[in-house]
Amino acid sequence: FDSAISQTVEKYYATIEFDLTGKILNANLNFCQALGYSLGEIVGKHHSMFCQNEWVNSPQYKMFWDQLGSGTAQKGEYKRITKKGDEIWIN
Repeated sequence: FDSAISQTVEKYYATIEFDLTGKILNANLNFCQALGYSLGEIVGKHHSMFCQNEWVNSPQYKMFWDQLGSGTAQKGEYKRITKKGDEIWIN
């Protein structure tokens, strides 16, 4: 059962894993392709690499990470920046 769920997630969803400081630990192929990076280009870097500077420097971005760090899940639609500098929206 878990294997079937895992395969479905890998096939249909873009996923990324990071630690509570925002350091990227892993991402699946769908995520990498959507943002135009290889896995090797993003692992170990900070989540902020996918965001506009105004957002990264905002109180809302700090609150986003504070809430994640306290165990509060985040849900919504988020603007992210691809390797080419294009905007995409993910949820």
